Amino acid sequence: MVGFGTTLVAAPVLAHVLPVSTVVPALALTDFIAASSSGFRLGPQVQRAELWRLVPAMFIGSAFGAWVLFAVPVKTLILLLGVFVVLYALNGLRPKAPAAPLHGRWAWWFGGAGGVLSALFGAGGWVYAMYLARRLDDPLQLRATQNAVLTVSSFIRVALFAAAGRFFDLDLLLLVLCLLPAMALGLYLGHHITLRLDRQRFMQVLYGVLLCTGASLLLRALA
Repeated sequence: MVGFGTTLVAAPVLAHVLPVSTVVPALALTDFIAASSSGFRLGPQVQRAELWRLVPAMFIGSAFGAWVLFAVPVKTLILLLGVFVVLYALNGLRPKAPAAPLHGRWAWWFGGAGGVLSALFGAGGWVYAMYLARRLDDPLQLRATQNAVLTVSSFIRVALFAAAGRFFDLDLLLLVLCLLPAMALGLYLGHHITLRLDRQRFMQVLYGVLLCTGASLLLRALA
């Protein structure tokens, strides 16, 4: 519903009871299943030039983010996740002025940064959205291209975590199976909520929830 996948909402909660290095790959797989459930095709509204411009930097950034995820100690990851979620929520709550258009060369910066955050926290979608919103004027093209970018991003993350052997972990796969029914229910409810609820008000509530969960992770990491 909100356009950045499941991880940014679910990871801060799950990180209280599971290692971040387990939570992020598991949620990457649920994101990929959710994206694939509706089928992936490059429709006429998808701006292929913008998609392919982002992909190389997304892959490089995702590879670096995945390395950090498995190399950094668990307590440090919890602290980083808490800081990231709090900053993301505060940024979402503040009023924003219209941004100027960007040159295509910025795809390397936004694609790389989004890739790092996607692999590390599962939350790079908002970075891609910032880039595309300053490149595309047509709302239909923007939404279609953003969906395509998120699908490719989830595929890259799953491929990297698979190459790292994370999906040979039976406990992780069982966790994914436990999450799938909740994911399916969330997809169903999200679809119906978007038809009735004002998006801006919903996002304000969501950012407030993220602020609380991120702050709770910070307290846990610093305790």
